[in-house]
Amino acid sequence: MSQDLRPNGIVVDLEQRLLQINWNDGQASVLDFDTLRRACPCAECRPWIHDLVRTSEVRETPASVQNATGELKSVQDLQPVGSYALHFNWADGHTFGIYDWKYLRSLESIHGTRET
Repeated sequence: MSQDLRPNGIVVDLEQRLLQINWNDGQASVLDFDTLRRACPCAECRPWIHDLVRTSEVRETPASVQNATGELKSVQDLQPVGSYALHFNWADGHTFGIYDWKYLRSLESIHGTRET
């Protein structure tokens, strides 16, 4: 993985509830909204995300995180944070969490990646 990993393009599919990130190394990560919401890296959710990334399973999480669904009302609910991350304003009111590029790329082991 490139040290200066950056997206070349980001596609938000509200109907399919998917985020596709086309990376500058030719790969594409396709992540579903539920995975993204449950893997929120904020301080409130952080204690439970490490098992999710390591094992691809949600384990020992509180119901508020485990049962959370990722819903975005519009593409404006997804915002860039500088040139290094994305921020989601989830429909359930959860607005914390900054998903940096490295973290988003690490989530591909849960949902998938493909060549563009």
